[in-house]
Amino acid sequence: MNPQVPNALSISRIAGAFALVLTGGLNEWFLAIFTLCAVTDFLDGYIARKHGLCSDEGEVIDSIADFAVVLAMLLVLIPSLPWDPWMIQLIALIAAVRGISLCVGTIRFGRMALLHTFLNKAAGFLLRLSPFFIMFCDLGAVVAVVCAVSLAGAVEDLAINLRADSLDRNVRSFLDLNPRNRMKYRGADERP
Repeated sequence: MNPQVPNALSISRIAGAFALVLTGGLNEWFLAIFTLCAVTDFLDGYIARKHGLCSDEGEVIDSIADFAVVLAMLLVLIPSLPWDPWMIQLIALIAAVRGISLCVGTIRFGRMALLHTFLNKAAGFLLRLSPFFIMFCDLGAVVAVVCAVSLAGAVEDLAINLRADSLDRNVRSFLDLNPRNRMKYRGADERP
């Protein structure tokens, strides 16, 4: 397996983000491109882990690609849907907490501190489903659920970046910072 395949998939997602902006709204083209972006997001990580191709560079490219797709989605959907002010304010709050967390982590660890916690993965999963749910469910309900999980993930990121001794982008949760919990997760019987 070519070691650049996972990074190429992540970079293709960045190109997909630019294509999303050109779709003009929540339509068939948007859904098709958005779905392709979601598939490449799954595949880049799966291939990297399966073939031992994980790298710091790949993790950063993956996180940048995720950010690009979310930004493109918001640039397309905010002007085309009937948002209430609280929804935009909640999205702005999440962006602010994530920005602060990124700055704190980058200053503390000397490199981009974008984390792949369980909460962030759950938020990403919900975010990828949200355009489909928006078509059939109340916009406010979809925004409330996705933003609640996203805000929890952002706050957890900030807490991890403030408390961790070193950067581990693949930390599963804030609970992983306690050595006893790490042992429990790994199924080890002994305690440190």
